[in-house]
Amino acid sequence: MKTILIADDDRAIRRTLELHLGEVGYAVITATSGNDAIELALTRDVDLMLLDLRLTGMDGFEVLTLIKEKKPSLPIIMVTAYDDMQTAIEAIRLGAIDHLGKPVDLDHLDQVIEKIFEMSDLSRTGVALCDSIDAPFEQNILVGRSRVMKEVYKTIGAIADFRATVLIQGESGTGKEMVARAIHFNSKFRNRPFIAVACSALSPTVLESELFGHEKGAFTGAYRTKPGKFELAQGGTLFLDEISEISPDLQVKLLRFIQEREFERVGGIETIKADVRIVAATNKNLLTLANSGIFRHDLYYRLKVVSIDLPPLRERRDDIPILVKYLLEKLHHETGKRVDIIPHETMNAILSHPWPGNVRELENTLRRAVLLSHGTVLSPESLHLDEGGEGDVFPLGLKPLYEIEREHIQKVLAFTHNEKKRAAEILGISRPTLDRRLKEYGLEED
Repeated sequence: MKTILIADDDRAIRRTLELHLGEVGYAVITATSGNDAIELALTRDVDLMLLDLRLTGMDGFEVLTLIKEKKPSLPIIMVTAYDDMQTAIEAIRLGAIDHLGKPVDLDHLDQVIEKIFEMSDLSRTGVALCDSIDAPFEQNILVGRSRVMKEVYKTIGAIADFRATVLIQGESGTGKEMVARAIHFNSKFRNRPFIAVACSALSPTVLESELFGHEKGAFTGAYRTKPGKFELAQGGTLFLDEISEISPDLQVKLLRFIQEREFERVGGIETIKADVRIVAATNKNLLTLANSGIFRHDLYYRLKVVSIDLPPLRERRDDIPILVKYLLEKLHHETGKRVDIIPHETMNAILSHPWPGNVRELENTLRRAVLLSHGTVLSPESLHLDEGGEGDVFPLGLKPLYEIEREHIQKVLAFTHNEKKRAAEILGISRPTLDRRLKEYGLEED
C-alpha cells in the first residue's frame, strides 16, 4: 500500500484529504507544521507528499527545499490557495512535481497521484537506456551503427588526413556540421583551428568580408584591417554551411581560392596564401542548381572532390535508440538533469515519428522533455509529438523553393507575354529584383 504524507495546518482541509485518500486505498499520515513535515518525510517510508505553502514555523518552499536536499526522489505536490503564476513557477523550480490550487479538485488529485505512481513504478521496471558512464562526455562524435552510417565513418577515416575538399549533402538537421567536425577532429590537423561559417546568415558583401577579410578604409565602417576566416583557419578546417546560398561573385572568388590557395582581402592588393581544408555543406541538390545556372558547374566539381551523403533519420531508424541514449547523456551533461528511464510506449512513439527535422528535431524534442520531466522517467506525454506518424513525412515529389519560384516566374512571364514591368508588378517585386532572379535562374534567354 502506498503511503501519502499530508502537510497542512488547516484542520478541515487536512481531514478532507485524509478521508478521501484513505477511501481510495492509500495509507495516510499527517503533519501540521513545517518541522513535523520534514521529520516525517525523512524518517518514514513515504511514497508521496502533499505540501501546503503556508505552514506553521516555516513556509512550504523552505520545507520543499530542505526535503529535496535530503530526499530528492520523493515526489511532492504543492497545494496552495495562492494559485498564481509566480507560485507555480517557484514550486516547480524548487522540485515539486506538480502544483494544485485550493480548493482541491479531488477527482483531478486522484488522476495526478495515479500518474505520479505510474511513473514511479516505471522508474523501477522501465528500460534504462542511459546507464552511468565513467568516461567524460565526448563532443564532436557521430552516433549510429546502421550500415549507411558505417559507410560515412569509413569515408571520414579515408580522407581525414588529407586536404581534399569535401562536400556534405543531406536534409536539414541530419548532422552535416557534426560530420565536418568529425573529419577535422579525427585528423592529424585536429590541433589546428576549426571555423564554421553559416553562409545564408550573412549578406554577400558581409560574407565576403568575413571570409577574405578587409583592409582599413575598404568601405564605410572599415576602421581597421580585419583578417578573414581563411586566414584565421590557417592549417585547419573552414566549414562553409549552406554553400548553395553564396552569390555568383563570391562563387568566383571561392573557386579561385580552391584552385590557387590564395586571395586578397577586400580593398587590398596583397596576395595572401592560406593552407586550409574546405568542407562545404548543403541541404539542396547542387547539381540541379548548377544545371539551372544558379551555381557554377566548375565550383561544384571543385567542391565535390569527396562527397558524403547523409541519410535522413527516417531511413536509419535502427540508430534511433542509441541516438536517444547519446542525446540524453548529452543533455545530462548540459543541464545536470538525468532522465534515463524510457518506457516501451515512449520508445515506440519515438520510433514511429517521421522526424522531418531529423536529428536536430529529435534533440530539441528530448531537450524540452528533459527540462519538463520530474524524476528520471521520460513519459510519452512529455515528448509532445505531433499526431500523424508516417503520413507527415515530406513526399518525394515536393520541390525545393528555388524550383517553385523559378517555375512561377516562368508562368507569370508567359502570362504577360514577357512584359517584365507587368510581371514584376504581379510578382510583387521590383524590376531590378526580377532581372536578378532571371539571371540567377538562367531565364534571361527564355
